[in-house]
Amino acid sequence: MKILMIPSWYPTPQMPMLGTFYKEQAEAMAAAGAEVAVIYTDVNGHLHGNGTRVFTENGVYTMICQKLNITPRLERGRVWQRTAMLQKAFRRLCCEWGRPDVVNLRSSLQGYEALELCRRERLPLFFMEHSSVILTEGADTAARRRLEAVMRVAGVNACVSEALRTVMQPIADTRVIPDLVDDGRFIPQPQEKGEVFRFRAMGQLRPIKGYDSLIAAFAALCARTDRAVRLEIAGAGVLREQLQRQIDEAGVADKCRLVGVIPREETPQFMNGCDCFICSSRHETLSCVLNEAAACGKPLISTRCGGPSDIITATNGVLVAVDDVEEMTAAMERMLCKTAQYDPAAIRAETVARFGKAAVSRRLLTACEDAIKEGAVR
Repeated sequence: MKILMIPSWYPTPQMPMLGTFYKEQAEAMAAAGAEVAVIYTDVNGHLHGNGTRVFTENGVYTMICQKLNITPRLERGRVWQRTAMLQKAFRRLCCEWGRPDVVNLRSSLQGYEALELCRRERLPLFFMEHSSVILTEGADTAARRRLEAVMRVAGVNACVSEALRTVMQPIADTRVIPDLVDDGRFIPQPQEKGEVFRFRAMGQLRPIKGYDSLIAAFAALCARTDRAVRLEIAGAGVLREQLQRQIDEAGVADKCRLVGVIPREETPQFMNGCDCFICSSRHETLSCVLNEAAACGKPLISTRCGGPSDIITATNGVLVAVDDVEEMTAAMERMLCKTAQYDPAAIRAETVARFGKAAVSRRLLTACEDAIKEGAVR
């Protein structure tokens, strides 16, 4: 089976961390026995680095097509540009790699472009939504209309969590297929037990991640306990200066650090270096980082922000209300006392069984096969 993945974001030289989970899932499907190609079209504001790069990595034929945006104020113009780029790349793909049996669209952001290609080329479509925009946008919005346009013609629709499925199921039948965790890379590593209890978090420094509430909760924790504690938040983004100012004003700069971007290859070490991993988001479609920490055997704290409710169980952690500083503080305080009650081996085993590469890859390939049986998009 030959699968063409069309992701709505993907790693580029300018943004190497963008959409790494799409890349890892394409490679996992290839490792599971499928032939997989990726075409990513990026219309952007970069003055340098535009053009088409073609390479094969870990069994995945990949085309990264970047172009300077000539209609910066018009989303319709970006759609037109990406559609033309995708069709041109597809013709090259067919010559160099072959014609795909099915298209796997990841996120509806480039849905119109993928639909045009599938109709033009008479290809089946397996659509899978990942974006938290679907949770935050209202019913009569451009994002929701685009989602509905894709779902009504796709042979198979899926999403990564029950929170997303609640929005999508009324439109068309929707499966839940979670993002996978690379259980071959994210494994428990021996750590020296120190006196300092380390909480860690990872994600872009944006309002949706709720780090202002997390820092407030940590400052309250520091006022309650004599234990040596640390909070380390990995990531970059527009709120860095604001969050650093909050840390300084709370008087916890010696205990709370914004550690910047962690290279992807170093993420397993970052996860293994904590005693508890936290997701403080206001909205999440799933949360890859929670599963990566759990695959390393770490207990979790997360807000009830959507997708994490599919991840957190009695085996691996606790859920708290979104933006409830007191409840987050209490959960962190309990972790100081009860971390030893969590079994790292049990946490990892449960995570691998539900979200591991083998389990999720099988479900992805089955969805592709089912889409082929449904026939081409009309």
